[in-house]
Order: sequence, then C-alpha cells, then structure tokens
Amino acid sequence: MHRFFVSPEGFSENTVTIKGSDVNHIRTVLRMKPGDRIEVIDHQGIRYEIVLGVVDRDHVQGEILSKIALQTESPVTIRMGQALIKGNAFDLLIRKATELGVVEIVPLKTQRCVARLAKVSEPNRTQRWQRIAEEAAKQCGRSRVPEIHSTVLSIEEFCRQSSESDLKLVFWEGEQQTRLQDVVTPDSVSSIAFLAGPEGGWAAEEIEFLKQEGFQTVTLGPRLLKADSASLVILSLLQHRWGDL
Repeated sequence: MHRFFVSPEGFSENTVTIKGSDVNHIRTVLRMKPGDRIEVIDHQGIRYEIVLGVVDRDHVQGEILSKIALQTESPVTIRMGQALIKGNAFDLLIRKATELGVVEIVPLKTQRCVARLAKVSEPNRTQRWQRIAEEAAKQCGRSRVPEIHSTVLSIEEFCRQSSESDLKLVFWEGEQQTRLQDVVTPDSVSSIAFLAGPEGGWAAEEIEFLKQEGFQTVTLGPRLLKADSASLVILSLLQHRWGDL
C-alpha cells in the first residue's frame, strides 16, 4: 500500500487532506481514484489507513478507516554532523542514514572540505536533500522524516546547537586508541551528537576546538574509510550499542 507523510493541519476528526507534490503523484503517477486505499503517517508515529473520496487537481481527501501506533523509531536520538563530500555521495548518504534511524543531518563546512556549496544554491540543495530523506523514510517504514538542516553550518554552530546532547563524539583518523567501547558515557544515553569529516580529514585546530567543546575523539579502526562510508559505519555502531540494532 502506498504511504505518504501528512502534516498535522491535514487531519480533521475523520478525514485526511493531502496537498502539495503528493497530489500530483497520487493523480498522475499512481493514477489512483476514489475508493482506492493508501497509508498516511502523521509525523507523530501514527499510521492511518485511508480510503480516498476526493482526488482533485489541488488536493486529495480520504476517510480514516483505522489507525495504529508504529514502533519504528530508535530509542536514541542521533544528530549527525557531516562535512560536505564530493559529487552525489551526500544524496546516497542521506538515504542510508535515514534507513539507519538518524533524526537530524547537518551539512558542515570544514577547513579541508573538497566539496563546496554556493550560498545561492544552498536552499535548493537542502530542500532536495529533505525530499530524499522523506522518500527514504517512506521506503523503510519510518514514522518520522529526518530533518535536514536548511543551511550549511560551521563546526562552531554545530557545537552550539548540540550542547545539550548526552554524548558528543568526533570520529577522527588521528585517534589511535579510543574506540567506541572505550568512551566515557553518562549512566543514560538518549541523545547523541557526532561529527564525521570530509575527504581531507579534520584539521588539528578543529579537533582541539571540538575537544574543548566536550567532544570525545574516537577511532574507527586501523583502516581508512571513505568519507561516505564512515558515517554509515558510525550510525550502525551507535544504534547497536544504544539504539535498536
């Protein structure tokens, strides 16, 4: 059954109204008609089964037949700071990170970034990344769409916005000893902020700044991982230790 995310204002007592780009997808791509059924998720973890009553040019409306609470979100909230990387690798990274349960992805500008994003094209690119995250969330059955930060941040800005996280980590190729199982952790970990660097790695002064901000440096082992692989390995490890993998 086809699945769509709908914002809270689309819900009334017994009906759901869909607007925006999904309307065209339902009408012209899927060619759905009144009487067809879809699934709708409300961003709060509730899945509704809907029978369509109106399929119009500017909106689709249906009656709620049933609803059920989904249990697909990880118990740990993970905020990922990812330095910009070349080509379309960031697109794939968003898809896979969504599958691995990330809650927020923040694109970062760091000293050794090879990839650059012009300020004028930044809103279009981040909006595109948000659409990719929504599509991936539909496909993997999540009950919420990860947030893609609307602007590219510096590591200083990322640190300010992550100050309340229970655990703060930076994965660094220069760390030789501290593995994930060695990090100092609070008794309870429900939120994690981590940073992963660009193709060129982290500059020494960036690491020193992050340490001062309470981030612990962690190694991913003796083999160098590509920038677009590292974050997926990190998410898998974090979900295995504190999440639901």
